[in-house]
Amino acid sequence: MEPIDEWSVDANEALTLSLHSPTSGKQLTTFHPKYTYPIFGESETIFGYRNLNVRLAFAADNMAMCVDVNWTEQKKPVGEVVAENITETLKEYLPAEAFEKDLEGFEASLPNRKTNKPFAPPGTFLTSSQIGSKTYEIWTTTVDDPACKVLLANIQILVLLYIEGGSYIELDDEEWSNKRWKIFFLYEKSEHAGYSFIGYSTVYSYYYFSSTLKDLSRARISQFLILPPYQRHGHGSRFYDALIKHYLASETTLEITVEDPSESFSDLRDLRDLHRLETSGVFNKLTLQSVAAHTFQHEDIRKAAKMPQRQFNRCLEMALLKGLLEREKKEKRKQADRKRDKQWKIYRLVVKGRVYKQNRDVLAQLDRLERIDKLEETYFHVEDDYKRLLDIARHGRIEEDESSANGKKAGRSKRNTDMEEDEEMEEMEMGVRPKKRVRI
Repeated sequence: MEPIDEWSVDANEALTLSLHSPTSGKQLTTFHPKYTYPIFGESETIFGYRNLNVRLAFAADNMAMCVDVNWTEQKKPVGEVVAENITETLKEYLPAEAFEKDLEGFEASLPNRKTNKPFAPPGTFLTSSQIGSKTYEIWTTTVDDPACKVLLANIQILVLLYIEGGSYIELDDEEWSNKRWKIFFLYEKSEHAGYSFIGYSTVYSYYYFSSTLKDLSRARISQFLILPPYQRHGHGSRFYDALIKHYLASETTLEITVEDPSESFSDLRDLRDLHRLETSGVFNKLTLQSVAAHTFQHEDIRKAAKMPQRQFNRCLEMALLKGLLEREKKEKRKQADRKRDKQWKIYRLVVKGRVYKQNRDVLAQLDRLERIDKLEETYFHVEDDYKRLLDIARHGRIEEDESSANGKKAGRSKRNTDMEEDEEMEEMEMGVRPKKRVRI
């Protein structure tokens, strides 16, 4: 009897996604998924085939798709041991139209699509940008828009394949809920090729009760995705900036939060938020003394920036550290001098004070010496993370495999945060430092 392992295929390698020209049907680019465990299980393997190829092909404009599965050999059933039915497995996650044609038929059909007018993204035009000779547009709509539902039905598979712990948006939810989901689509626009999908983001508006003002809400970025072929070109940064600008202009949005962000998205968010605060001039009068003495207009600036307390504090502390490091370099001071330097001492107290306040309940369980040691250890973790981010900002090396998840996968290294207060309730790790960086 043949070993079972000989018939197990790596699902991440077997599965290929491709974009195709809507005018010619020709393949434009291919890429592989980052995760397949939501579909094929924790081991991310497919059993029963040799030389297996699973293709998810998308039209580059409306992301209409087809599934094409082929192999050179399939294992014959032995009792209850049978090859996995890949098509049946994928039917749970994809629209029925995806199984109507094979790859060859799909490519041939694209130039012959019968439409009354050229494709345009769903919803209303929000903004555009010109990068070199290319034009990029952002469009926005809500889930109750029929055209949006069709597009989301095609692309939500990307959430499972690229966002760890991600889950689908319910497209047939109650009308009031669908209206609270705002969808943003990022497209490249070409005079000859029309629109090409680059990425999208979903934002949910949570109602905020106020006795004096009506219809206030918190905007929570739930999913944020740039397709792999378009990453590391600055699209994620510009897309994020456009979303923030949109909600800053909204009179009914009180705060902009992010739901359980990935490490790469957290980096992007930290750097773009810091850049926004610095270039707006609100940090011009920021000094260690004003922060320590509580004379800096912390709350006024934070509320105007519509940032959660924790995120604003991170940006403020990074700006202060940036100033200390620039001063140190200018005065040619040695790192060994930091313990005696009054400015560094104030900075450490500011960070430790914020960490203690944020984690008071956890730290209260420790005795005094353990608490001091834990605060010292946490401070250096925070300082190292800030230095890493400032180095990225200085050299312009943002890793743009952007993704922010709206769901959590048991057994994976996602943080366990409260649905309504995850921006404020992140606790310091009291055990072994995890592989995933914990932002404190």
